[in-house]
Amino acid sequence: MRVAFFTPLNPLRTALADIAEGLLPYWANHVEITVVTNGTYQPSHALFQPDNPRRIPWITYEAFKLRAGEFDLIVYNLGDEPNIHGYMFDALHRYPGLVLLHDLVLHHAIAGITWARGNLAAYMEELRYSYGREAERLAREVVAGRYEEIFTQYPLVERVLDSSLAVVGFNEYMCGQIRAMRPDLPVRYIPLPFYLPDGFPPDFDGAAFRRNLGLADRPVVASFGLFNSQKRLDLALRAFKRLVLRHPTAVYLLVGSYIDPSLEDKLQTVGLSGKVRQVGWQPPVEFVKYMCAVDVAVHLRYPHVGGTPYTPIRLLGLGVPTIISDIEPLASFPRDAVVRITPNQPDEEAMVFAAMDYLLTHQEVARALGQNARRYVQAAHDLPSIASQHVAFMREVAARREDLQESVRARRQAVMTSQVSGSSLARVAGEGLAELGVLPEQGYLLQPVASAIRELSAPKRKRRR
Repeated sequence: MRVAFFTPLNPLRTALADIAEGLLPYWANHVEITVVTNGTYQPSHALFQPDNPRRIPWITYEAFKLRAGEFDLIVYNLGDEPNIHGYMFDALHRYPGLVLLHDLVLHHAIAGITWARGNLAAYMEELRYSYGREAERLAREVVAGRYEEIFTQYPLVERVLDSSLAVVGFNEYMCGQIRAMRPDLPVRYIPLPFYLPDGFPPDFDGAAFRRNLGLADRPVVASFGLFNSQKRLDLALRAFKRLVLRHPTAVYLLVGSYIDPSLEDKLQTVGLSGKVRQVGWQPPVEFVKYMCAVDVAVHLRYPHVGGTPYTPIRLLGLGVPTIISDIEPLASFPRDAVVRITPNQPDEEAMVFAAMDYLLTHQEVARALGQNARRYVQAAHDLPSIASQHVAFMREVAARREDLQESVRARRQAVMTSQVSGSSLARVAGEGLAELGVLPEQGYLLQPVASAIRELSAPKRKRRR
């Protein structure tokens, strides 16, 4: 079976590249696979180097367009980052396939490849396709600056689902949501695999690495990944400030990227300068080394976008005592393997502080938690087993390809025939501006909204975790 796999690869800073590069060698034992990239970079992993006898071929999307008929199945490794996944939206609507869906909310990505790039008509078309009569109201809300709220409440995933032959979801919550939206769409729950990047030493000495960082005798708390507003870093740092009163030598490592350039000033203002180290973004191997050097990891997330974050799986697989938000996508983690914090509650900060303090103070409990976590991940997120599940589902979908393509056509047609002709984008935008008291000749005032969306979607040299 010949498979085209649309996916980001390293050196792009996304966990989806790591996941893909972990799965590909196993897939290649069973199917003939070609990776399709957006064409803006050279893959850095050894799998794609010319001198590798097990080299996996890769082509650009432009080259794929000339060869699309060669493949029995197309697989999309799809998330919500427009600059990484944007080309996949165009491809999926042209060439329906099996979608590995990492985020249930795709509104940021779609706004990023339409509105933020000046194509308001395309954004409006997406809204109308998914939400019909509500599209004009939603456009006015976005024009008025309430885009974050709208993006969260209206996932804009419907057209992607309608263009999919089938979907793999990485948690039961996401799969349930998809089934509720599209009952006839085949959906398979397959967990994310635990995978350590190639080049990570099997006998890595975390204690020695920690000594080299000058942290041998200090309690170490850490968070990893892209520190956007959903990661609740401000709350975690407030909890850590309380922790320092109990553990004066404690240090908080931020391993990843932070979008607030004023963070250092904020840390100084609240008295945490010198207590918080901004490690910055690290290559995959170094990223994991830092995970092995901490006493407690904190991975909060609220609101969530339906997907399973990869960082907690790695932390648990390494046996790191980890504090997480008690959210639906992480419901499969056993209660004796993580510390769960109910998000968005008045006592959330106090609970995060208490969890940090307890795990640092009761090291035997922390060790047991880490051991339980490692055993769970070894059983539930085993890479060879999960890769085999993927291959089996690929074969099922490929065998039903003609019938599933007909289902795609039927879903699209059902949406189109139920659509009510909407107002033109110009009128919608005009009404939104009018509500704000903007005169017709002041249409340039739309630009801050587009710029804000563009900022949300811009390449930030970060990895989503």
